[in-house]
Amino acid sequence: MEIEITHIEKGIVLMNPMNSLSALSANMGAFGIIATILAIIATVAAFILVVPESKREKLGRFGKFLHDAVNFKFLIVEKILQALYIFVTAYLILCGFFMLFMAPETWTGRHWLGGYGILLMVLGPIAVRLCYELLMMAVLLLKNVISINRKLKNQNERSADADLFAVPELHRTKPSQPAAPVTPVAPAAPAAPTAPSFCTRCGAHLDENGHCPNCDQK
Repeated sequence: MEIEITHIEKGIVLMNPMNSLSALSANMGAFGIIATILAIIATVAAFILVVPESKREKLGRFGKFLHDAVNFKFLIVEKILQALYIFVTAYLILCGFFMLFMAPETWTGRHWLGGYGILLMVLGPIAVRLCYELLMMAVLLLKNVISINRKLKNQNERSADADLFAVPELHRTKPSQPAAPVTPVAPAAPAAPTAPSFCTRCGAHLDENGHCPNCDQK
C-alpha cells in the first residue's frame, strides 16, 4: 500500500486524507462482510432460541433478560430521559452558581456574570422541565396503552407477559353474560269459601250434609 505524503511541517508527516480514508475502507471491507454474515446468523439464532414466548421458561436469567429486551417488554427510554433530566438540571444550576464568581474582562472593562448566573439557575431548570415533560407525555401515553393491552389480554385468558406492542384481539374478549330472565310467578288461587255451619234463618247447627234440622223439615 502506497502512502502519499503531502508535505512535512515541523517534523510532522502529513498524509493525504483521501488516501487514508481509502485505506481504511479497504481494511474494513473484509471485516464488514464477516460482521454482516455473523449478524445474520445471530438474528436467525435469536428468532429460534430467544424470541419465541414458549422458549422463555427454558432460558436462564440472562436469557430471560434478552427475551424481554428483544420483545420490548420494558422501556429503556424512560430511565434514559430521567437520567438526562437530572444531569442537565444539575449542570445548569452548577454553571449558574459558578457564574456568580466570574467577572471576565472585556473591552468595556470587567463585567460581572452573576446576573446571568441567577437567571440560569432559576429559568434553566424550568425550561428543561417543560421540554422533558413534553417528551415524557409520549412515554406515559405509551405506558397507558401497554397497561390497557395487558388488561385486555388477561380478559382473554392469555399471558400478561406477551408482546406489549401487539394489537389486542377485541373480538376474543369475553362479552358480559346477560342476566337470566325472571320467570313471573302466577298469583295464588283464592281459597274456596267455607260453607256456613249454622242456619242463616233460625241459627240452628247444620248437620254433616249442610241441612238445617228445623227449616228443612218444614
